[in-house]
Amino acid sequence: MAFVVKSEIKNDILGGFSAGIVTLPVALAYGVATGLGPLAGMFSAVILGFLASIFGGTNTQISCPTGAMTVVVAFIVAQEVQLAGSLAKALPVLVIIFALTGIIQIVLALLKLGTNIRYVPYTVVSGFMSGIGVIIIVLQAKDIFGVYDAPYKSVPQILGHLNYFIAQAHWPSVLVACLTIAIIYLFPRISKRIPSSLAALIVVSVLTYFLPMGIKKLGMVEMSFPHIETAFSAEFFNSETLFRILLAGFSLALLGSINTLLTSVVADKMTQTLHRSNRELFGQGLGNFVSSLFGGFPGSGATACTVANIQSGGRNKLSGIVSSFFLLIVLLFGGPVAAEIPHAVLGGILVYIGIVLIDKKTLRKMSRIPKADNFVMLTVLVLTVFWNLLYAVIIGLIFASFYFMKKMADVVETDTAKTKVDRIIDQVIASFKDSEGFERRVLVKNIRGPVFFGFSSRFLTSMRGISDDVRVVVFNMSSVPYMDHSGVRTFIEVIQFLQERGVNICFSELSPQSLKLLKGFEIVPNMVRENHLFDSVEECIMWLNEPGHIENSFEEDDGLIIPPAFTPNGDGINDEWEIKNLQLYPKATIRIYDTSKNLVFESTASNKNWNGELNGVLMPPGEYTYELNLNDDKEEDRTGSVFLFR
Repeated sequence: MAFVVKSEIKNDILGGFSAGIVTLPVALAYGVATGLGPLAGMFSAVILGFLASIFGGTNTQISCPTGAMTVVVAFIVAQEVQLAGSLAKALPVLVIIFALTGIIQIVLALLKLGTNIRYVPYTVVSGFMSGIGVIIIVLQAKDIFGVYDAPYKSVPQILGHLNYFIAQAHWPSVLVACLTIAIIYLFPRISKRIPSSLAALIVVSVLTYFLPMGIKKLGMVEMSFPHIETAFSAEFFNSETLFRILLAGFSLALLGSINTLLTSVVADKMTQTLHRSNRELFGQGLGNFVSSLFGGFPGSGATACTVANIQSGGRNKLSGIVSSFFLLIVLLFGGPVAAEIPHAVLGGILVYIGIVLIDKKTLRKMSRIPKADNFVMLTVLVLTVFWNLLYAVIIGLIFASFYFMKKMADVVETDTAKTKVDRIIDQVIASFKDSEGFERRVLVKNIRGPVFFGFSSRFLTSMRGISDDVRVVVFNMSSVPYMDHSGVRTFIEVIQFLQERGVNICFSELSPQSLKLLKGFEIVPNMVRENHLFDSVEECIMWLNEPGHIENSFEEDDGLIIPPAFTPNGDGINDEWEIKNLQLYPKATIRIYDTSKNLVFESTASNKNWNGELNGVLMPPGEYTYELNLNDDKEEDRTGSVFLFR
């Protein structure tokens, strides 16, 4: 037991250190991007990260400044500075806005509203995050081109005057920014242990130090608390100012809450845990409130930093605490080093972050997504970039809700039909010779009603609670009138989770719309074989009852459990095709072939798990065949198929 505890502590320390390294360049870059300076970004990362880790509801989450929050904060800062005349005079209002953000999040948590944020459709989230990515990229024009006195500040202004930035460009700055982006993309080919953004930050900063090119640098970052002027109380009695403060506070609180809880879902998937939404919001609110009093600005759960933490071994709150202490040490003693970082380097890092935030997967699959979902996503994206972030989300939610209500108004269901189906299933199973064994191994999951954005959380929770004895799950889709983009993504997560547990999947009575969507997202045939689709649930059950059908799906003979699929996507879950209990056959060998019968993997004495690679290159998704030779006179060899998907 003591060994296990020590091992967990070690992994949490490693995870926290890795997360801190990933967070460092991001915190500096976002601090500069807001107009508050790198010190503000570091204060946010340290204080928010520490308090959110202690009081939050997601053990592995790392909180710090994020892209979406930074864009909104930068807009608010620019607005208040313009009204007040200087940053020093604007600070009192900014501190109140940032503190109010934390207070609102705490109130949301106390009212137990955190669980309701999951009902935001994915199309709205996708459009918003892509819009944020575009904004971050465009706003780096001054750092990329080295033009710091440009009168153009907003996205439309910058896009409309790109010729000005090109004409006035400081080309060494452009070169440095491009070099930074190139290193970020190419460095993972050399090493994946060091975050590529950190590598770019160090390499390019050192290069510019020894090769002076007249590039603007951060300058000395000194430890100090912000000086807040106190002669401002009278202006808060102005209704216009109060409205502006409330609107900004609610915008940041809502955005931060959505961003955080989406990251919590990612952490749940990677660690097979369930976060506590309301507690997470409380931790975020407390962290943002205290951070604002020390010169920081609101942040949220950061997906990249959280993933880095989990992949490096972090599983408990200690990892987030370690990450914060690492950043605190840098903050206290790293000022002279930070002074030599060029603005163009941070601009390059932010351009990369902006590219990552754009939901490229969804954009590539637009032809396969319902037109209404595309309309909502693109509307939110355009409004986010060219108008107002909060209004973009509100309008997107209104459009998505109206579209959903229209679809549901067109649907006619009868409860008697569903009851009859349930009764028929029971009668069919009761007729089997081993009905009790069949019911233990086969789960018929009746999906009733539309599979839409409000369906996801409840469905995921229910499927995680199935018995370990279940070998096949049959999704009866006879009562599913409609499926949207978010629903499809939920099914992808559920199928991944089940197949990682060695559970096979069947579908019955898919509607043409649902089948088209499943094929459009390549769930069929890459994840579920076409011969596992049935016209009725009775037909599926009769087929499964035929000798060998359940067993051959999983090859569970003689203690061996051969998974039908694996996911080498680097999330730490089911990254290798591993045959359980294979150690019972020490002389066993494995050969795996692609569809052209080319050998892609052959086991050795030291390695009998396939990571999906051939000569260090990840193979494409699809079906592969295997030959398992047990080299045991008493046992027969095995052959079958395994699916690789990401």
